Amino acid sequence: MTRLDRMRERWPVSPRLHGAAAWAALVLFTLIVISGAGVRLTGSGLGCHDWPRCSDQSVTPQNGHAYIEFGNRLITTPVAIAAICCLVFALLRAPYRRDFTWIGAGLVVGVFAQAVLGGITVLTGLNPVTVMGHFLLSMATIVLTVSLVWRVQRARAGEPERPERDPRLVWAVRVLVVLGGCVVFLGTGVTASGPFAGGEGTGDDVHRLTIFGLDTFKTMVMVHARLATAFGVVAVAVWFLARRSGAGRDLMRPLTTVCVGVAVAGIIGNLQYHQLDYPAALIWSHVAVVTLLWNGLVWSLLAAGRVAPAAQPLPEQAPEPPVPAAA
Repeated sequence: MTRLDRMRERWPVSPRLHGAAAWAALVLFTLIVISGAGVRLTGSGLGCHDWPRCSDQSVTPQNGHAYIEFGNRLITTPVAIAAICCLVFALLRAPYRRDFTWIGAGLVVGVFAQAVLGGITVLTGLNPVTVMGHFLLSMATIVLTVSLVWRVQRARAGEPERPERDPRLVWAVRVLVVLGGCVVFLGTGVTASGPFAGGEGTGDDVHRLTIFGLDTFKTMVMVHARLATAFGVVAVAVWFLARRSGAGRDLMRPLTTVCVGVAVAGIIGNLQYHQLDYPAALIWSHVAVVTLLWNGLVWSLLAAGRVAPAAQPLPEQAPEPPVPAAA
């Protein structure tokens, strides 16, 4: 018996407690994305222009923008605690499952990578590429947290982790998730080339994404909006396909969340760009909705499961020999 086995016998963790830690991680990993967007949109990205200290003179913040930036850094603490709990509880969980341990380890690595990338982002003066990477890495950690919650819930309910469904529905959901990922990626490009550089509140000159020259922002908005429209149409089509296929609530609920989310995000996007000249509050709302939408997309992918195997034809039975006639 290994030391870990002895620890598991002495301090066993129930699936219920492990599930609570998974849900806490999901909520906190989602909230830190939304709070990070608030830092950028208030122009406080360089409120603390050093890392891990706030400045050369102090570890703690000294002004308003520094308080906002430093406050977002402090949120990393409960996020890290939740990630560590997911890993430790997975190791001590009874019954033990190796996949839970790998996901918990991935969350811990994700928190560490986010802290390092956040420091690089500050030290490079909010380089647009590192800012985009910071957000996309957050989306990757949300994939892990949603996957953990899904697996824990299915295990507790005694249901298969990957339900088998109609091939058309499974592939339709997969295409929807890939398309949604492309929309999110282009959205980071819109923000990286737009007017909110993240450090204007502290008077810092922050470079913007300029891959299309001076028209980069307008071009990114146009491409993002058109792809998002296509994504919305596909989302509604997949929703109707799922309903026609008799999908249960475990798939219909996240797909409904996706459809509602893309509608709300589309309305906000139209208002912020075409009607209200890109106000910060609406952009923050847009990021929050997109983050929740991404949660729904990942949940939909997991609920879609895998392609059901084709029904095997019954083997042909040899004809019975004729019964001889009675004499």
